[in-house]
Amino acid sequence: MISVRGLTKKYGDVLALNNVNMYVNKGEIYGFIGHNGAGKSTAMGILAGLSNPDDGECVVNGMNVRDVKHPGDLRIGYLPEEPRFYPWMSAAEALEYYGGGIRKPRIEEILDWVGLSGIGDRRIGGYSRGMKQRLGIASAMVRDPDLLILDEPSSALDPEGRSDVLRLISEMKQLGKTILFSSHILSDVERICDTVGMIRNGEMILEKSLEDIQRSSIKPVFEIGFSVPIKLPLLEELKKMEGVDSVDIDESCLKVLVEGSDRSSIDIMSFLSAHNISVEYFQLKRRDLEDLFLREVMVI
Repeated sequence: MISVRGLTKKYGDVLALNNVNMYVNKGEIYGFIGHNGAGKSTAMGILAGLSNPDDGECVVNGMNVRDVKHPGDLRIGYLPEEPRFYPWMSAAEALEYYGGGIRKPRIEEILDWVGLSGIGDRRIGGYSRGMKQRLGIASAMVRDPDLLILDEPSSALDPEGRSDVLRLISEMKQLGKTILFSSHILSDVERICDTVGMIRNGEMILEKSLEDIQRSSIKPVFEIGFSVPIKLPLLEELKKMEGVDSVDIDESCLKVLVEGSDRSSIDIMSFLSAHNISVEYFQLKRRDLEDLFLREVMVI
C-alpha cells in the first residue's frame, strides 16, 4: 500500500527527513514512532499528498505522490495531529462538507460508529477535545478510503477515549483498510500494530513486524529481590558474567535487574548460590516497546 524509497525533505537548512525507506503492507496496522521533531508528521504529510519531497520516491496505493494532481485521488483518509473544524458547523454538516455531498444515512452511520450519535447536530465549537478527535476520525473515513493516515489519533484523550480510538482503528482493519498511525503512547502501538517503524532525527532506524521485535529486539529482564543488601564487589562480578548486559539496583538496594539471555537465569542463580546470597524472589519481567524506544530512539 505504501512504498517509500530515499525520501528526503528539507526546511531551509534543517534536514527533516534523510533518505527514509518505509513499507506498509495492504491491510495492516503500521505504528510510526519517534521523538518530537523526528520527522513523523512531515513524512505523513508527504504520504497524504499535502507536500512534496525534495528527493526520493513515494508510491501510495499504486500512485506516485508527485504525479497526483489532487490528494483525493490517492483514496486516503488523513487525520492531522490537531484536527480543526469550523466551530459554527455541526458534526453532520462537517461530514457532508468533507464528504462532498454524502447522503444523510451515511453521515448518521459514521457518527454512530465513532460514538457521536445523538449529538451530530450540535455546533462543533462546543465539542470537547475527545469529541473533536472522534469527528476527525469520522472525517478521515467519510469517503471510504483504502488507506488511513492518522497522526496521533489518541493524543490528549483519557483512557476511555484512547480505548475507543484503538477499537475504531482495529475495526478499520477488519473492514479491509490499511492504517498508518503515529503515537507517543507505545503501549497502544504494541496493543494493535502489525508492524512498527522507528524514526530518529529524520532517519529510519528500525522497521520490523511487532512479532519480530518482541522476539529478537526486546530482551528478557530478571528481577531479583534480596533479604539483605548485596555488596558492591559481588555486583561488579555479576556485571561481568557472560550474557549479562547491565545490572541496576534500586534505591532500597534490595533489587537487581539483570538483562540478558534466558540462559543467564541459570548462571545467575548458580552465582548467587555459590556466594551464599539469600534470594527472596527471582522472576522474569517482560520488556516492552517503550524499553526498546528508550534504548534506541532516544539515543542522540
